[in-house]
Amino acid sequence: MEVEKIAVEIGGIFCDNLDMNRFISKQISDFLELNSAAHFAIDSRQVRPGGLFFALRGEKVDGHRFLQDVAAKGALGAVVSSLYTGADFGLELLRVEDVQQTLQELAKSSFLKRKERVIGITGSMGKTTTKEFLATILEKKFRVAKTEGSQNTQLTLPLTVLNLQGEYDVLILEMGMSEKGQIARLVDIAPPDLAIVTRIAPAGIVGGDLHEIAEAKAEIFSHMRTKWGIISSQAAQFEAILYAGNVPKWIYGPDGDFSLKELEIKLPFEAEHLKENALGAIAAARYLGLSWYEIECGVRELKPYERRFEKIEKDGITFIQDCYNANPDSMSAALKNLPKPQGEGRVIGILGAMADLGRYSAHYHKRVGMVAKEHLDYLFSIGKEAEGFMGAEHFSDLAEIKKRLETFLRPGDVVLIKGSNGLKLWEILED
Repeated sequence: MEVEKIAVEIGGIFCDNLDMNRFISKQISDFLELNSAAHFAIDSRQVRPGGLFFALRGEKVDGHRFLQDVAAKGALGAVVSSLYTGADFGLELLRVEDVQQTLQELAKSSFLKRKERVIGITGSMGKTTTKEFLATILEKKFRVAKTEGSQNTQLTLPLTVLNLQGEYDVLILEMGMSEKGQIARLVDIAPPDLAIVTRIAPAGIVGGDLHEIAEAKAEIFSHMRTKWGIISSQAAQFEAILYAGNVPKWIYGPDGDFSLKELEIKLPFEAEHLKENALGAIAAARYLGLSWYEIECGVRELKPYERRFEKIEKDGITFIQDCYNANPDSMSAALKNLPKPQGEGRVIGILGAMADLGRYSAHYHKRVGMVAKEHLDYLFSIGKEAEGFMGAEHFSDLAEIKKRLETFLRPGDVVLIKGSNGLKLWEILED
């Protein structure tokens, strides 16, 4: 048998040399044959003994600069650029033309040997919450693996696949994007059997055009392995999603196949956007064969995920921490679903700028400001674009806001904290 046609499984990686030689050097194939990599990382702070590090070059950080730290943590080796000429610090350096592509191709080969039913989730809003809700429900019947946090990018999804240990029944993968073609690439690495699309909203560097965003999200149906779709009623308004992949689809939401008015299951929260995320999870659970009783048992345990409309009580004040990310639709949804204040309490918003809205940024910030005016008694803002929130008291940094809140807030108040992830608004509640 010719060497290039031999498939070997080493260190948890399935390497089909006939396919992989186009991207991965013989040095990596030999390394994986001799070593069982215990862990894979792209962040030197997350390297573990016996692991393999991918030295990626980003706009701000070059992974090659951290090879000494990687060696000190006991890594076996590092995948580096063929152009790297620095020291090896005792590491086995595996030189490739494209480190990111190598990471993705290794993940793709690793995925080939996995036997789980795979669920892919994309959309502009509610991906992580829907994923967490679905995992909670499915765990009543299946062994479930899932994307940790929001590891849904071109780099972090491959790491999720590579670092999977053990056997499961269901694998839930969140798939994000910042430009067209990226969802298709993630699907190529880990094609789903079932694809879920949550709401479509202005977000990402595609510039805010909803039809362009819908077309990019519809790439989740681009693989022949995908046999079924579950889409929100809002996403179903876009033909690019409704007819993508030529596969049957269930619609969840008003007048859909799954709607709140038809379900007798009581959901443990009142916010409409959380109810919608739960509906998507329930639909997927039904597709996977769970009974209504099993679903109801799982639903009882649902709760908002960290920094996603998370309710925090502190000194008699109710904080709604929803500051992992923000777009116009999620801002409006949060504002419209705030709990009522107690006694003489007030409703206060601390809203940060929304990132990646392109030429539509000023328009959307103004629109959110109008919604905020209807639902808030006071509005504080931070971030340059947030100056477009009409009637807001604007701040230049978090320290200023925290100082203002010390004397402004009182028991009974309800405070919404929401903005793009880069603003780190969650630090407002940190001591």
